[in-house]
Amino acid sequence: MKPKSGRLAFHLIIALFFCMLSACGLFPTEEEVLAPPLIEPEEITYRTAEARIGYIEDSITRTAYFIPVIDKDHFFTNRSGRLKAIYVKLGDTVKAGDLIAELLTDDIEKEIEYQRILVDSYIKSCSYIEQKSAIEIMAAESNLADLEKKHREMLGNAGAHARNEIENIEREIKNQKISVDKLKLDYSNQLEMKKYELALSEMKLKQLEEELSQCRLYASVDGIVTYVLNISEGDIVDIYKTVATISDPEVLHLEYKGNSAGDFKVGMKVQVTVDKKTYSGEVVLTAASVPFEEMEKYRDTVQIKMEQMPEGVKMGDRAEIKLVRDFKENAVIIPKNALKSYLGKDVIYILEDGIRVERYVQKGVQSVSEVEITEGLKAGEQVIVE
Repeated sequence: MKPKSGRLAFHLIIALFFCMLSACGLFPTEEEVLAPPLIEPEEITYRTAEARIGYIEDSITRTAYFIPVIDKDHFFTNRSGRLKAIYVKLGDTVKAGDLIAELLTDDIEKEIEYQRILVDSYIKSCSYIEQKSAIEIMAAESNLADLEKKHREMLGNAGAHARNEIENIEREIKNQKISVDKLKLDYSNQLEMKKYELALSEMKLKQLEEELSQCRLYASVDGIVTYVLNISEGDIVDIYKTVATISDPEVLHLEYKGNSAGDFKVGMKVQVTVDKKTYSGEVVLTAASVPFEEMEKYRDTVQIKMEQMPEGVKMGDRAEIKLVRDFKENAVIIPKNALKSYLGKDVIYILEDGIRVERYVQKGVQSVSEVEITEGLKAGEQVIVE
């Protein structure tokens, strides 16, 4: 029985093998793999610019305004007080000596009125003493003259008069002289005292009038009011607080205020454009050129003096100012966007036989759109911009 079982297993294996061979024919035939198509790389194009020889400048253009050179601030210098009134407004034309503002002065004015009455009374007293003394002294001197005349007559006719009569008249003359001298001395002392009191009263009156004048602010120059303190009647006005500013509209400078003020230095020349006409100016003031105590006032400020004032220009008119900070003639110039920076170094890319080549360079003067190359590039070479 065992041999039959072995043969049966062998035949089953053979049959299974042939079945597997016949099953392989059921799968599809494998297609041949094709090679990928060849694609030509896209050609790289560059936009270039030719390095040229020319003039380049580093400049800034800003807006400035014509302002008066003479600006006179007016303020109370000796006393503060409550405001009575400000008599000017912006744009007013004033003359030197015009009243600008005034502090309340009711008490001072009353004192002045009283003091003037007192001075007048002392003047009248002095006049009265002078007149009265003159009359009384004249009368006393007249009596003395009569006595002296009588004495001379008695001496001339001595036989007709007793000795005691002559002695009596001599005593009268002596007493009258004493009376005259006493009158003169008394009235002189009275007059001196009154004059002294008058002088004191006049000094007091002058002091009060000075105090009154210190409460009144007058224009010191001719001009136009360009500033007025915003304050109400009755408010306190401190000393040295500017109440009004008067400017001379005939003498003008240009003034620029802004972040670029630090680029300007005293003595620099500036190109000025007014109504499409070009003029020359010179920097005459910067924050660095004024005293320390005025530096804050002139922070970020530049003032420019015109070599020739444009016709018809007036205070507040605008002008364009141009400051050339640096320039170069016959410079090698390329567009600014062609210059790159790599690891802190300046780099350009040039095109040599269609190949992009990196090159380190040194830059010089820069304008808004162009830059000078001082080393590493020659005129005529093609610089890659994009």
